[in-house]
Amino acid sequence: MNKGQKNLMVALTLGITLFIVVSWSINSLPQRIIFEPPDFYGTSEEVSLEEMVEVANKFNLSIYIPSELLRDLKITAIYLKESPFIAIVVFSADGNKDYKTSEFGIEIAPVNPQWVPTYSELQSEAEKSPDKTAMEINSWPVMIHENAYSGVSERRDKYGDHTLLVHLWIDEIEYLISTPTLNVNEAVSIVESMTLINA
Repeated sequence: MNKGQKNLMVALTLGITLFIVVSWSINSLPQRIIFEPPDFYGTSEEVSLEEMVEVANKFNLSIYIPSELLRDLKITAIYLKESPFIAIVVFSADGNKDYKTSEFGIEIAPVNPQWVPTYSELQSEAEKSPDKTAMEINSWPVMIHENAYSGVSERRDKYGDHTLLVHLWIDEIEYLISTPTLNVNEAVSIVESMTLINA
């Protein structure tokens, strides 16, 4: 083996050793995935309920909103991105307009009809976790996730690491309800009151 071959072998050995050490170091770190949604304030504008419905009508979208609320909750703000249509409706009893820290919020977005789950599909999913419950409310498929991890740091700071999430699908629209202050029965009652709104 000549000098050039020896140098090549040494370099390869060092390279392989370094790769093994780096790989081991990375794999030994605790795996922690934190979900932080993009700042919706930067891509949306605050609108009225009538303006949101007007835009929804333009895209032939039927929007449902709770008609009965608990604990003095009321709509305090609506943030809308027109294309693609995404809205966040904020509810609060103390005037909070921040969707990250309010007591109750609904994200509304159209979904591909192929992605709308059936009740039986949700049941199968719920059986995998003690924190998930599948329901059918007003013929709508609903998934309730108790103690869901709250990815928004501002919400975690105010309410703790977990929140109650409710997914429901109505007329090919997906509604994601997040409420760190209500219990399951209260959330179900609000979902039951979801009503079609018109401009």
